[in-house]
Amino acid sequence: MFSVLLSGKLTKDPKPGVGRNGQPYCTASIRVPVQGQKEDEPDFAFASVIAFGEDAEKLSRLLIGDAVSVAGSARLSQWERDGKQMTGLNVTVSGILSVYERRKRSGEPERQSEERGHALSYGS
Repeated sequence: MFSVLLSGKLTKDPKPGVGRNGQPYCTASIRVPVQGQKEDEPDFAFASVIAFGEDAEKLSRLLIGDAVSVAGSARLSQWERDGKQMTGLNVTVSGILSVYERRKRSGEPERQSEERGHALSYGS
């Protein structure tokens, strides 16, 4: 395993759950921009993330397309699909930050966004 700090956008709504031990968790997929070494390589990669406890709660409040940064322990995974070798990144989150969390910490008064249900700060 190795440590990572990733920033990207959620590719679908996060999926919260509760483990057998009663601890909350949340899984998500993040599309992360990368610079390919060759011209025909994609300019993005996908990271599968899992968060627990308070980080799971923060992640579960986000929606598809939201920007998010996560820090954590990562490991590479490989599998075959349609005869092609695929590579992925699995991250166990140790910290999470989204623009919504950052506004919350700024000390400014909050208001509820009706369409998203997120806390937003005045003057943003």
